[in-house]
Amino acid sequence: MSPRARTGAPDTPAPRSSAPPAAIGAKDPAPAAPAPSTPAPRGRRPRDEAGGPVNRALDVLDLLGTPGGPSSLGVVEIARQLGRDKSQVSRLLKLLADAGYVDREPGSLRYRIGTRLFAIGATAVDRRLRDEADATVAREAALLGERVDVGIRSGGSVMTIASAAPDSELRAAGWVGRTGPLSCTATGRALLFDLDTAAIARVIVPEGLGPAGPAAPRSLDELVSRVADERRRGWALARHETDRGLLSLGAPVRDSSGAVVAALGVSGPESRVDPVLDEVRAAVLRAAYDLSRSLGAGAVSSAGRATARAGPPGPPHDVSPLSTPPAPERGAS
Repeated sequence: MSPRARTGAPDTPAPRSSAPPAAIGAKDPAPAAPAPSTPAPRGRRPRDEAGGPVNRALDVLDLLGTPGGPSSLGVVEIARQLGRDKSQVSRLLKLLADAGYVDREPGSLRYRIGTRLFAIGATAVDRRLRDEADATVAREAALLGERVDVGIRSGGSVMTIASAAPDSELRAAGWVGRTGPLSCTATGRALLFDLDTAAIARVIVPEGLGPAGPAAPRSLDELVSRVADERRRGWALARHETDRGLLSLGAPVRDSSGAVVAALGVSGPESRVDPVLDEVRAAVLRAAYDLSRSLGAGAVSSAGRATARAGPPGPPHDVSPLSTPPAPERGAS
């Protein structure tokens, strides 16, 4: 009895096919080629069209903000790269320009990322840095048993924005907001990794090297030399430079552009830190790496989403993967 008969439905003969039966073992015919369409730009995934104008606007902003790409693009080039109609892109750019998200270059038909986006981005990075820094220093202080700080550059000084210490004689209370010399602290020198000699001079000379301990650099040349050595290895070490018997290590924290925006450091009595220096150095590099990744370091924009570059799960012990040799001569901002 057929399945249809068991359910009360009459049997219906299957329709005959005019095509000859396929040979046993023959391959299925290849599917028909899809209709040609405008290819998405290389390295970009097309967004879901359901998002409509919002996704199209995000595509434009992604393209204009591509790391390493041109600083500005014209309507025709944007339309070509996105596979969009030129008039549609032109209207979209006008709306984005009116809102401040893109700027039209004076005297040309080219567009670039607008100042409003820069302001939003700077606010987001600042808030994210402070939030993530608080969690990072608390975690690392508990693991290492020493004070852990995150600092940013403020003129010729390093200012602490997050600090934590274990229940010991080293207390973190009152450290946030304090400033110290850039020249003789590990976090301070890590903040100088992006600067060339002239830029370091512009930062340091107005305020001088500041008060320092017995092993601190005594001249601008000596400071520049130390920064160069520490930049190459990716981390800074200050021993007896603020106080005799104090040892500190620091590593730079970078944002999505690769620029140094902060530094993370560990400090404690030399008698405690020196015997475990390798472990402390590895922890500092790892924590700075993690904090950098939370700010977008090592990420590239693709199809409207940030994707981390493929790489090892964590930093090597000797050099942070997010620390880079000095880029072409770069001045202080």
